[in-house]
Amino acid sequence: MIDHLTTNDIVHLNERTIRAHGGAFAKPENLREEKRLNDITDEAATDSHLRLTDKAAFYLHSIITQEVFLNATERTALLAARTFVLLNGGVFHKKLKVANQNDKKIPKNADGNQEIWLKLVAQVSSGDLSLENLREWFGRNVSS
Repeated sequence: MIDHLTTNDIVHLNERTIRAHGGAFAKPENLREEKRLNDITDEAATDSHLRLTDKAAFYLHSIITQEVFLNATERTALLAARTFVLLNGGVFHKKLKVANQNDKKIPKNADGNQEIWLKLVAQVSSGDLSLENLREWFGRNVSS
């Protein structure tokens, strides 16, 4: 059985990352619109995303593209996806890999774990990476 993140879990991750790395946490929950985050957590819990890696990709992509938070949306999305994987017994490969999908590098122009994480988030935010691209990347970089 897969444990899913709740709206409260993700709000807590947002507050935690702001306290650790800076930014303003707008009380009470720093949300642009609570319904957006509720919809994400509801859909993640459905069977439309069957694999652990598909759900992690969905959390990362949806939180960023729907601009859920007033501050630290990208950091929160990354933290939520990583937390979700670890919570469910998944393990990221020690050396992350750039994935290839239809001759597209995911993420492009990245080398080394830190740069891969940063470029992955930036390229989702800019619209360069789709949910399908993220599914491919997580599928190649997570063991469960």
